Amino acid sequence: MRYLPLLIASLPLFALAAGDKTLTAEKSRDRTELLRTLHEGSHFKPYPDKAAWQKRAAYLREQVLISAGLWPMPEKSPLNAVIHGRIEREDYTIEKVYFESYPGFYVTGNLYRPKGKPGPFPAILSPHGHWNNGRLYEAPDDEVKNQIANGWEKDADAARYPMQARCASLAKLGSIVFFYDMVGFADSDPEHFPHRATYRDLDSDLHGLSVFGLQTWDSIRSLDFLESLPDVDRKRIAITGASGGGTQTFVMMTIDDRLAAAAPVNMISAGDHQGGCVCENNSLLRIGTDNVELAATFAPKPFIHPTATGDWTKDFLEKGFPEIQATYKLFGAEANVESMRQKAPHNYNLHAREAVYNFFNKHLKLGHEGVITEPKFVPVKPQDLSVWDAEHPRPKNAVDAAGLKKWWVEMTARQIEALKPTDAESLKRFRAVMEPALRHMAATELPAFEDINIESKGESTKDGIIVREFMVRRRSDSHSIPVTVCEPPKSTGVSLYISDCKRNSRFPQADSSDTIRLLHAGQTVILADVYGIGDAVHPNLAATQSVEFLAGYNRTILTQRVHDILTLVPWSKTLAGKRPINLFAYGSMGPACILARSLSGDMISGTAIMSNLSDPQINANGLSHLELPHSLRYGGIGPISALCAPSNLTLRASTGSEWLKAAYDAAGAPDRLHIERDAKPEEMLRWLSR
Repeated sequence: MRYLPLLIASLPLFALAAGDKTLTAEKSRDRTELLRTLHEGSHFKPYPDKAAWQKRAAYLREQVLISAGLWPMPEKSPLNAVIHGRIEREDYTIEKVYFESYPGFYVTGNLYRPKGKPGPFPAILSPHGHWNNGRLYEAPDDEVKNQIANGWEKDADAARYPMQARCASLAKLGSIVFFYDMVGFADSDPEHFPHRATYRDLDSDLHGLSVFGLQTWDSIRSLDFLESLPDVDRKRIAITGASGGGTQTFVMMTIDDRLAAAAPVNMISAGDHQGGCVCENNSLLRIGTDNVELAATFAPKPFIHPTATGDWTKDFLEKGFPEIQATYKLFGAEANVESMRQKAPHNYNLHAREAVYNFFNKHLKLGHEGVITEPKFVPVKPQDLSVWDAEHPRPKNAVDAAGLKKWWVEMTARQIEALKPTDAESLKRFRAVMEPALRHMAATELPAFEDINIESKGESTKDGIIVREFMVRRRSDSHSIPVTVCEPPKSTGVSLYISDCKRNSRFPQADSSDTIRLLHAGQTVILADVYGIGDAVHPNLAATQSVEFLAGYNRTILTQRVHDILTLVPWSKTLAGKRPINLFAYGSMGPACILARSLSGDMISGTAIMSNLSDPQINANGLSHLELPHSLRYGGIGPISALCAPSNLTLRASTGSEWLKAAYDAAGAPDRLHIERDAKPEEMLRWLSR
């Protein structure tokens, strides 16, 4: 067979329902009712004990890193930082900075430092949101007047340059601040990396390349830059940003342990809005989670979240903050998390800034007595803060989006190739990367039997075969899997038979030769209509076209089928008792079955993939329902399916089996792998039963 270099489809179009509305096989609804969108949370509830929460927080850290394409972490190349253009103020300085986060890709920003005070100083990373021109934002006259008239600002300079005001004030208070550009803003090359239009294509997603991931990596490298400064106290590094900068703040709170405190501003909502930009969304990012839960992973470290009545954070104090407080209570650290709400539109205005100053003063030990109010400052014209000038032009090695993608694809391919197993130790290293990657790409895992609900739908007998009907689902799912169990008089094993044909057409029809063959071999056969097949709900694919960032909140059709197969495995094991379980894949179900097998542990005795794992058929729009987000980041199904080792596996193949052979050899189990291009079902069954 030809191994899939990609298990792919349209990210914008095809996905699985993840809502909490009830769905049965008898009653299918319009597809859009079942989709979670960026305007919905995940109904996060606090965990009952610290150990359970810490396990969940570690899982979420993996999820964010994998969504960002940063699992495994790219090798950190030299920053080659340049600091120039010092601007003097009475009690602080401003410098211009650029460095390489990836070879040829430059992070740009301004470095604010205290003046006339001894270090080392706490440091604050400051990402901006989607204000016009980002770091170089300058409010127009009418906005300045509006801010002052409504009491949201007191000083005209601060109202015109609120981001400068924040950085200058924090520097005056004794902190080093690195205020850096988001991708495609200000000096960060909007010509070659337009913020909302870069890496939006399917191929980039399959390779795990996105503005979200690039921006997150820039933040990680910005922390590296701060740590490299001799006057920075590495134990007192914080982060703060509003709106899209607030998203980047709590993303970093989730994944980077170096942060000591944080202040995401006007962004976290339990349900109204999770973030509407490409820098705040990516495939896999919020499946089963939301901004509230991601922020809660920072416990027990201190963080504050200022909110406003005029945006989606208006209800945070009632919905979201109590759940975060309860999480902090698990650590005895309720005093470390704060929030405030002001009557104002979406902002990072004076009142929010002053709340952050006082919070950082307390938790970063800035040493100021009493309540801090924002001092006046002398602003700098935006053009004078630009990093690039005649003496410091954009470096000649600077890449464009296509050049960075070429480097990325080659770099990640080398990373994965280096993981190819050669012995037992390298097999462990391979699994340590690939197992979490697949678990998150499929957005599922093997459930406990106790988490499965089984509803009997009747029993009959035909030609000595007992036929039972069931509806099976996980207790947390809104959909059920229609299942038929066919048991011969003397059963010696159980076969879970997954096909793209409706289960009732596979038995008891006389021409269902594969099913009959299994029954004659003494196998109890479990026929299941997994997602989109037979009596299972059929997705209304056309209805998904208008949903943004669909695969960031919902499983795809392929991964929902993997989820359904895994749901059936513990139940099949219970039915089997001490008898072995085999998994059979027919038709187009090969990819779903081999992925499910890779996540099934030791519950399945043998697997037969009776169809070629060939490339999916891409339709006229360049889309397919066989989608595994980020699959090319991990080399496609060849490397991923090597997770099946060392279980018994037989499949049809022509090319691309080198990863499977390498893994089985490394596991010392080459005899458990059987690959034959033209193998017949009866031969594969005999091989599994040998």
